[in-house]
Amino acid sequence: THFHLLVLLIAIMIDSFSIFTKGGLVLWSKTFCKIKGAPVDSLIKKVLLEERTGENQVTFDPYILKWKLANELELIFVVVYQSILQLLYIDELLDAVKNSFCSSYASEIKQNQLEGFNFDSTFEDIYRQCEENAKEKKRPRQMKSFLDTKKGQEVLQMTKDEKRDKQLKQKKQQEQSESERSENEQQQSQSESENSEADKNSIDEAREQLRKRMSRTGSGRKVAPKVEKVTPPSTKEARQPRVWDGPSETFTKKDSLLFDRSKSNNGDDEAAFNDMKNKFLPSADETYQEEDDDSGLDEEESPRSESQANRSSDNGSRRTGGGLFSKLTSQIKNFTGNKVLTEEDLEPVLKQFRTGLMAKNVATDISQKLVDSVMTSLVGKKTASFTSVAATVKATLEESLERILTPKRSIDILAEALAAKKQGRPYVIVFVGVNGVGKSTNMAKVCYYLKQKGGLSAMIAACDTFRAGAVEQVKQHARCLEVPLFERGYGKDPAAIAKEAVKFARENEINVVLVDTAGRMQDNEPLMRALSKLVNVNNPDLVLFVGEALVGNDAVDQLTKFNQSLADLSTEHQPRLIDGILLTKFDTVDDKVGAALSMVYTTGQPIVFVGTGQKYTNLRKLNVKTVIRALLA
Repeated sequence: THFHLLVLLIAIMIDSFSIFTKGGLVLWSKTFCKIKGAPVDSLIKKVLLEERTGENQVTFDPYILKWKLANELELIFVVVYQSILQLLYIDELLDAVKNSFCSSYASEIKQNQLEGFNFDSTFEDIYRQCEENAKEKKRPRQMKSFLDTKKGQEVLQMTKDEKRDKQLKQKKQQEQSESERSENEQQQSQSESENSEADKNSIDEAREQLRKRMSRTGSGRKVAPKVEKVTPPSTKEARQPRVWDGPSETFTKKDSLLFDRSKSNNGDDEAAFNDMKNKFLPSADETYQEEDDDSGLDEEESPRSESQANRSSDNGSRRTGGGLFSKLTSQIKNFTGNKVLTEEDLEPVLKQFRTGLMAKNVATDISQKLVDSVMTSLVGKKTASFTSVAATVKATLEESLERILTPKRSIDILAEALAAKKQGRPYVIVFVGVNGVGKSTNMAKVCYYLKQKGGLSAMIAACDTFRAGAVEQVKQHARCLEVPLFERGYGKDPAAIAKEAVKFARENEINVVLVDTAGRMQDNEPLMRALSKLVNVNNPDLVLFVGEALVGNDAVDQLTKFNQSLADLSTEHQPRLIDGILLTKFDTVDDKVGAALSMVYTTGQPIVFVGTGQKYTNLRKLNVKTVIRALLA
């Protein structure tokens, strides 16, 4: 009835409850009030697809979403409620609904009969029961007196026993004290008589000694003569000026000309420029490689059966001790198929997997979150027939890593720049990052890439007005690339310089503007404020964070604080954050590629390029499978 429905809507404090498969098919859903936006869609995109299920709660203002996984049936249970409410029964509600739904419809789900689930009345009963349980827990209970409790009875009995023992002890002590008092009185009277006679003798001896001393000393006293102190003469020499090593002649004006660098020497400048060209410009036989080097064959290129892969990995482990995954699964690889996985089965394996990830330069908290997510997605899941637990865990780990590293947003700089050219406007890229990671050099690589691949005209804007020599460094790159440089010297406002550069590019029909910014530590508030101003004023098409592949835990701190500063210091309602990552020095880390995983997991943004050398052609796209093999090797 309408009345019953109205009462139910008033009583139920949650906004909606949904049950859907991991493939996205909704089996049952109930909405109790109008919901703003699409919080469940945000949960799927930002949490479930990005392997962030280690925690079971997320906040999308103004809602809190909690979920439970039923891995045995590949189901997800999600509840949505207002963040201002403190509902203590949500976890109990999720567990009860999960157990009831799975037990009632397990056979239908396994037979792929995924329609016609009449779960409304059952859900109402479960909700009422959970709410009643919560009220019962919150209801104040009449407290028992202490003596009514078991502990109180024990204390009372102990008190009686102690009182009886104390009385017996006091009586015994009283008898002992009386006997001791009589003995002490006798001893005291005897010692007093002896002490009185000894005191009289000692007084007489003291008087006699004083009389003799007074007779020896005369009436006058001798005064010792005063001795005057003689201060020795000071032997400290006067301070002499420092004499430096070298010739004794003075430094003349002729000598200073040798150190004068104010006038350029064309011969020396040309030689330095030629050295720079040889250092950065590729030779005729050096070309681009679209993805970073994949020394091994992908699974599609070299299909092998699981048994062959297991035999080869076993042989390799006997020869060389095995890779990380071989060590991790050695404890459980003897389990057979059709086994329901439990936390006890997975915990030792995933613990060692976490240690292995940290050894590969993955940040500590990222490693823990990934392990928790994999644990959540595997508990309760049954392994396939003739499939070991090791193979199941490995497949899940590979899927999780691939899901994290695969870009959710496709960033094709070349395609976007060509699209901007058709619109008659310049494509603007801002490069940001900490000091010394290679922003200027990798900016020049991107410029060379756009020129060679797309035939686009480019211009570099020198907006690093803080570091000495930054403009001169970018000027040399501009000469090598044969592109114009827009610069206004040092000490100027970087945001204003970038704005002028974009205007100049629009007027002169330049296709791409690459903005070089000052390197700054993530805790430098004045420089972070200037960077936020530059991004907000110019609204670039792409904000690229340039980071090193060598860092581990610091990568998370850098990216988090850069994003946080851009958000906090922005005056816009929806501030611009980091859009993508350019990872430098990727050729120096061997298999320690964990920084790539940490950065992508932290921001959810893709790695656009990786730098693999100093040449302008040493710029490649990330091969996800290569990184996964390196992490699990």
